[in-house]
Amino acid sequence: MKRNHLSRRAVISFTGNDKTSFLNGLITNDLQTLSGQDIIWAAMLNAQGRIQALFFLWKTENALLLDLPEDQAESLLKTLRRFRLRADVQMERMEATVLTGPPDSPRPENALIHASDPRHPALGWRAIIPTSSLHDEAACRTEAESLLTRRLRLGVLADEDITPGQTLALEANMDHLHGISWTKGCYLGQEVTARTHYRGLIKRRILPISTANGDALPDSGAITLDGQDVGEIRSHAGRHGLALLHRRAWNATELQLNDQAITLNWPDWLPNAPESSEKQDS
Repeated sequence: MKRNHLSRRAVISFTGNDKTSFLNGLITNDLQTLSGQDIIWAAMLNAQGRIQALFFLWKTENALLLDLPEDQAESLLKTLRRFRLRADVQMERMEATVLTGPPDSPRPENALIHASDPRHPALGWRAIIPTSSLHDEAACRTEAESLLTRRLRLGVLADEDITPGQTLALEANMDHLHGISWTKGCYLGQEVTARTHYRGLIKRRILPISTANGDALPDSGAITLDGQDVGEIRSHAGRHGLALLHRRAWNATELQLNDQAITLNWPDWLPNAPESSEKQDS
C-alpha cells in the first residue's frame, strides 16, 4: 500500500456547543460549509493578515479535528485559549497521527476520518488514525512517490514553505487552493486579505521552479533577474522546488539561482501571470 506517515503532525480536538462559531471567527475558511467526514484547508492570521499557522480542519460527529505541524501545536493552543473567553469550547491534543496517500491508493481501514486533500485532487487523500494503530505494518509503509514529490510537481506549498508571521495568505496561494472564503463573516486579518485580493495588490507568490539543465536545485540562494534579487528558494527535491517570487519574475525567462538557469513552471490551477507594472513593482 502506498502511504506516508506524517510523523511530525499533531491533532487537536475541539468539542463544545460553540466550537464551530469560535473557530469560524478566527480562520480564513468557512466551517459552516464543512459537512460530516469532510476537510478544509485554512490558516489563522495575525491582525496584519500574515499567517500564524496553516492547518487542516475535519468534522466528525462529535468534534472538530485540527491537523497541523507538531512544533506549532502548543503555541496555537495557547493563542486559541486567549480568545476563548466564555465560549463553550474545549480543546486538547489527541493521541492520533496523520497518513496520506496518492489518489489511487486505498485508504486505511482503521482511520478515524479520511478525505481528499482540499488543496488539489491530485495530491491524494489524508487520514487521521489512532496513534496506537501505527504498529499495523500496512499503515507504516512509505509510498514510492512521496507527498513532497506530488506537491512540487503540482506547485502546491505546505507549512515549511511559509515564514510564520511574515507570509501573506495570498502569497501562499490560499486564494486559489481553496483556503479562503470570500463570503463568510469577519475573521482575524480579514481586512488586509480582502483589500489585497480585490485591489490586485499581491506582489509575491510561492511558485514552482525547476533547473533548466536537469541538475539538482541548491539548498539555498537568492533567485535573480538581470542581477537583481527577485525571490528565494523554499522546499525542493532534485531538480524541482518552490520559490517565493516577486511579480517581476512571473513572466521572466532568464531567472538565475546561484548562477544556474532555472525555469518558472506556472501551475495550471493559477490564472495566467499578469504583466508587471511600475506601480505594482514599487
